[in-house]
Amino acid sequence: MFGDLLALPEGGLPKFIWLSAAFSVFNTVQCMLQPLGMTRRIYSQQPQQVTPLSSHLFAAWTALSAILRYKCAFNMGNEVLFDITFWSYVIAGAHFLSEIVVFRTVKVPGPVLSTFCVAITSIVWMTKDRQFYIQ
Repeated sequence: MFGDLLALPEGGLPKFIWLSAAFSVFNTVQCMLQPLGMTRRIYSQQPQQVTPLSSHLFAAWTALSAILRYKCAFNMGNEVLFDITFWSYVIAGAHFLSEIVVFRTVKVPGPVLSTFCVAITSIVWMTKDRQFYIQ
């Protein structure tokens, strides 16, 4: 995974998406091995709602997101993969925004802020650079 960094397409976006994939792998492992650890810290306003099952489901979603992001980072010209990856960030951003605003399960500022910032940064950056990569 790390040896492939030199094969990434030009520009900062593929590197950012690759880094996001790497952090997603870490989060997946954490959600599977310590299901109540960091997840309860993220959803700190309602930690009793975090169960091992919800953490494992979150791990499955995050693993899928990691795979999408990793593949997209190396295949930025693949329109379908680019768009699916883009929408994965939209879903993640919408999820965390709803947890902040609607369900009030997360505390701001708090650990959710970094995840939300990655989603928003990715959405903006992918929108801005889409024409560069998709021709």
